[in-house]
Amino acid sequence: MIVEYDGNLDLESGKKVLWFSIPGCPPCRIVENFMEELSREFPEINVVHINAERWSDLVNRFDVLNVPTLVYLQDGKEIGRQNLIRRKEEVLIRFEELKRL
Repeated sequence: MIVEYDGNLDLESGKKVLWFSIPGCPPCRIVENFMEELSREFPEINVVHINAERWSDLVNRFDVLNVPTLVYLQDGKEIGRQNLIRRKEEVLIRFEELKRL
């Protein structure tokens, strides 16, 4: 399940993937096509969708320069990131790595 960031979510605990995107972004739509599926396959990982236009404080905090960007967190610490994502397989590898931690 994907959670829409609303400003009140705890980012400091557990395994999370922060998914930064903006409405109308064609590459963001490509990622959207498989993120819901991955979130169901990996229920132990919380996927948090962040509208980069609305939440500029998080964009700055995580130094997001373009969208879509995925930031992988373990207990609030960044352990990886991806941008310029083209295929589900690229993201699947990172989800599997995060699951093993």
